[in-house]
Amino acid sequence: MNQFDRRLRRLMPFEGSSPIVRLLPGEIFFDPAPHRLMTLLGSCVAVCLWDRRMRMGGMTHSMLPRCIERGDSTGGQGADAAIRELVRRMNQAGCRTIDMVAKLFGGFSALPALSDRQGIGAANIESALAALRSLKIEVIAEEILGEGGIVIYQNTETGEVSGRFIAPVKIGP
Repeated sequence: MNQFDRRLRRLMPFEGSSPIVRLLPGEIFFDPAPHRLMTLLGSCVAVCLWDRRMRMGGMTHSMLPRCIERGDSTGGQGADAAIRELVRRMNQAGCRTIDMVAKLFGGFSALPALSDRQGIGAANIESALAALRSLKIEVIAEEILGEGGIVIYQNTETGEVSGRFIAPVKIGP
């Protein structure tokens, strides 16, 4: 185990021996086996899905509101396509959309002066909400459109998600 892995294990709020996966921008993660997921968000949006019946979950980390055409099935970095891709992967494992719930995070502004409801963060959140509404997946928790950032952690076996805030950048004296 390298130094980064040891530090990550100390930061992880969930006990257990399931693997820890750190999602980077543009990534989607789902595996039927239990995992502990984490990601760092600013203006990006993360959607944590969990199927209550199958007790499986996954996460998206999207930088942009809509998909950039790339010619592959991963959905690129767009929140809309990433959510659809995560649902597709969960459906392949036996999950049903009707049993899924979502937790939504991100859309933050790193600088208080740039905080507004018209920026990329707000567009990311609106795109994610629209995709979830179209799939009829209920959003049961959210932490969105703040200042600074957030690190979130998801236990895919229990559906539990926790996080810690990161203060906005302060410029000036």
